[in-house]
Amino acid sequence: MHKEPIHRDQQELTKSEQLKIDSNGLYGAIAQELGDPSPSFSDGTSKLLKHHGAYQQDDRDTRTERKKQGLDRDYTMMVRTKFPAGHLTAEQYLVCDDLATKYGQNDMRVTSRQDFQFHGVIKHNFRALLHDLNHLAEITTMGACGDVVRNTIAAPVSDIDPRFVSASIDLYGLAKKISDRFMPATPSYYDLWIDDEKARINEDGTVTYLADLGADPFDDPLYGKQYLPRKFKIGLGTDFDNSIDLYTNDIGIMAVTAEGALLGYEILVGGGLGYTHKKPKTYARLATPLAFVPEEDILPLVEAIVKVQRDYGDREDRRHARLKYLVDDCGIEKLRELISDYAGRQFPAPKNAEPTAQPDYLGWHKQAQNSLNYVGVWIENGRIRDFPGAIQFKSGLRAIVERFRPSVRLTAHHNAILANIRDEDVQAVQAMLDEYGIPTNQGISQLRRLEMACPALPLCGLAMSEAERAMPGVIHSLEEAGHGDADVIIRMSGCPNNCSRPRSAEIGIVGNGPDRYHLHVGGDYMGRRLCEPLMENIGTDQLATVISHLLGAWKEERQHDERFGDWAHRLGMEALLNRIETDA
Repeated sequence: MHKEPIHRDQQELTKSEQLKIDSNGLYGAIAQELGDPSPSFSDGTSKLLKHHGAYQQDDRDTRTERKKQGLDRDYTMMVRTKFPAGHLTAEQYLVCDDLATKYGQNDMRVTSRQDFQFHGVIKHNFRALLHDLNHLAEITTMGACGDVVRNTIAAPVSDIDPRFVSASIDLYGLAKKISDRFMPATPSYYDLWIDDEKARINEDGTVTYLADLGADPFDDPLYGKQYLPRKFKIGLGTDFDNSIDLYTNDIGIMAVTAEGALLGYEILVGGGLGYTHKKPKTYARLATPLAFVPEEDILPLVEAIVKVQRDYGDREDRRHARLKYLVDDCGIEKLRELISDYAGRQFPAPKNAEPTAQPDYLGWHKQAQNSLNYVGVWIENGRIRDFPGAIQFKSGLRAIVERFRPSVRLTAHHNAILANIRDEDVQAVQAMLDEYGIPTNQGISQLRRLEMACPALPLCGLAMSEAERAMPGVIHSLEEAGHGDADVIIRMSGCPNNCSRPRSAEIGIVGNGPDRYHLHVGGDYMGRRLCEPLMENIGTDQLATVISHLLGAWKEERQHDERFGDWAHRLGMEALLNRIETDA
């Protein structure tokens, strides 16, 4: 029996909920703490700062040694940008590159949600980074984190790729409309980070505000005083492009076509991969079809869904606060009625359309625009950095963007696309990619093309295991075992929050402690089925061996063109374990 949803006014609020109410529009004590020379923010303020686009972190590699020496943690901020559909101009890219060097740790991290993350930003540089992003590049960080609608992601080439353009599908334009509609209205972001008339920067890096910020009562017209119960993610794709993993979003919007023409949009609800180990009430879930609508109905429907989650989402238990739990607690039919009531109209039933491809867009492609091209470049785990004796991602991309001024798109596979390159410049751009060692669809194995790992240690406070620093070694070992040609999606996360989406991969590796991982297999290549638990608490040195056994068995036993995930799902976990034990 489905539980009736509980309206927020009937709930006993968590401390996080009360904090948002008391912040009066996300001001809280941020201004006062920016005036404090200490290197960190209080716990309450660090929670509010998420809504402004930042997480407080510390270097976990040095945490134990510093504690032994009687030192506090080595605190820094992670700052995340907000680009709808991952789009930015050449000029914006160059500003980000400059600021990463000036205020961060001299690199940028492309995320699986088409953002940049700046790591290693000390408190002294924190306001300066947000200020300069807005003033020099017109880039916001507002709502990149926190209990609001996050960055709206979309297939990155919908405005330039012939298949999209011929079908009149502009997911970038739609993503921007959604992003603008759900941007928090509070003036706190402008007052704290942008308005120079209200702030004085002191010699010691502290900030003195020349006005009493947040003195006037504020109630956001969309989000209210409490904002949403948890983060809220929206993604846009098509039936021929599920590169953003539609089913993992709170709302997935899928353009559906027939013979190259747009029919309408399938709306999916209730996706989300995060959970907590040993807490069975938390779980990964793929989104459920809700409705099929024309483009003009998308914004009203999405707004109704967001408002239902605002009013009925769980505010007593943050582990149970995502939309996916409301979908299951209500049941899809009851939720559809509730959404229709909020929208003031009924919406047509879904068509249960499914995506048929997950392109990575690596390599060179012709654009719909005459004499223009785009190229997808591979970035190992999204880290735009110059690696000593290896790939010079940061210098190389900067040199190309400075010279040719392409537009840049960040992908949900944490790679980058350089667009609007003239025919006569293609060879020169490729020569520069070669000079700096930056791969496209050439220079890397098939296995590496779709692998992903989250940042994890040393900075992420949630990480239980390595990911970004461990994944390259796992892939290298699999390549040495002869599996570099395998067209299989492998993803690794340092904890069960699943930022790199391992549970929707064919092979998902989820951290469970120092050098301990849970291995999941059998997901669908197109993102339509979660992978299942196979083995627990495997050490890093065992991962490649176990996965290699599985890949070898798949190559020997698969039916014609059967993908690894489908093969593993068909056999089942018990049969797979028997194969591993037999090989061992």
